[in-house]
Amino acid sequence: MDNKKVEELAFRVVGDMGGAFTMALGYIGDRLGIFKAMAGAGPLTSLELAEKARLNERYVREWAKAMVAAEYLDYDPTADRYIMTDEQACVLANEDDQMFVGGALHFTTPTILNVQKIMDAFRNGGGISYSEIGEEIPEAIERFFRPGYVHSLARDWLSTVPGLTETLEKGINIADIGCGCGQSSVAMAKAFPKSKVLGIDYHGQSIDRARKLAAHNGLTNIEFLKASASEIPEKRYYELICTLDCIHDMADPLSALKSIREALTDGGTLFWSEPNASDNPIDCRNPVGKTFSSLSPFHCMTVSLAHGGRGLGTIIGESGARKLAGEAGFSHFEKLPIVNPLNQFFALRR
Repeated sequence: MDNKKVEELAFRVVGDMGGAFTMALGYIGDRLGIFKAMAGAGPLTSLELAEKARLNERYVREWAKAMVAAEYLDYDPTADRYIMTDEQACVLANEDDQMFVGGALHFTTPTILNVQKIMDAFRNGGGISYSEIGEEIPEAIERFFRPGYVHSLARDWLSTVPGLTETLEKGINIADIGCGCGQSSVAMAKAFPKSKVLGIDYHGQSIDRARKLAAHNGLTNIEFLKASASEIPEKRYYELICTLDCIHDMADPLSALKSIREALTDGGTLFWSEPNASDNPIDCRNPVGKTFSSLSPFHCMTVSLAHGGRGLGTIIGESGARKLAGEAGFSHFEKLPIVNPLNQFFALRR
């Protein structure tokens, strides 16, 4: 028995306990607008912050102390004032910043609230379908992925496929499979106005949000379809098909990939992203691997198993993606040279 290892594990558990409560308080700060109330406001007493956010001072004071302890906020003990730096505001309050993580705060707590349903699935199998996983989840996921789609998808990620940006600028047909609330589809439609984008998702409420987003941006080169990934409209072919963080969620990912392959033009590209982690759990002993691994039974795996699917889980890694691509009949698979903390990206061709 190595007593040092015993002690390290015990303290790691206690640290994770603190992290779980911090995320719940972060959710409160995000949902009640406390972070946004602090952005650009300078040093604030708990009373000033409570008045600004129109909340109870005693709760706000305890919340602020916890955020300082978590190093989310700063504190001036001499003046007894709480401070949000410009850097902290980028991460916690500014929805348009590429480092904004409000979506992570929004997503985590409602997901964990499904723990009793997940325990039932542990006992009896099955899962929780996406339509029943919680009303907040689609918007939370949209907010989580939005910074990457808005800032990087068109400008940086797609440009790593040789010649793709030039063809997009000239005008091609794009299908965005598993488009969710449409942030990725809209980002491409805005960046490449001569191209036509079709967003496909089987979740009706997400498609409704996507259509409103496109209308808000005044886009005429985009449409959305409520359908599964295997229901790509017949006799319509695409030079680019995107599947961003969704293949592993699907009940039948192989059929989806086969349908995608058939819908690609000769020389067309499937642009596919997956979480930036390995299917070897030892390799996931890092913050990103730990996060996605622990998320899997609460979300990605359960939504697939709810429909009798394969339940691949959140982390299939490059090896899992390569295996699926081969089974689906793709002849070309390339991991793209995109450096991103959350995702890895692949380019496939027929």
